[in-house]
Amino acid sequence: MELLLSSCFTVWVRADPEEHMNRVIAQGDMRPMAKSARAMDDLVSILKSREPLYAKAEAVLSTSGRTPEQNLTELLRVIAQPASPIARKSA
Repeated sequence: MELLLSSCFTVWVRADPEEHMNRVIAQGDMRPMAKSARAMDDLVSILKSREPLYAKAEAVLSTSGRTPEQNLTELLRVIAQPASPIARKSA
């Protein structure tokens, strides 16, 4: 992550855990649910443990409840905007 931060513009593309799970299942991948009654709890735990690392990104794009087209439009706005990192993270 430090290498990325020092050489790239980074964007944390984030979604609610439920949406993460639904997207994976919609793609036909049942592994998150396979043989685990605690799949959602595990996903929430994984995402929470990664938050401090992901939060180092220069921008955050929250994708929950949006279409791919809406997310693309917002991503293009975020990367084109010469705002401060704090302003970008509020997007």
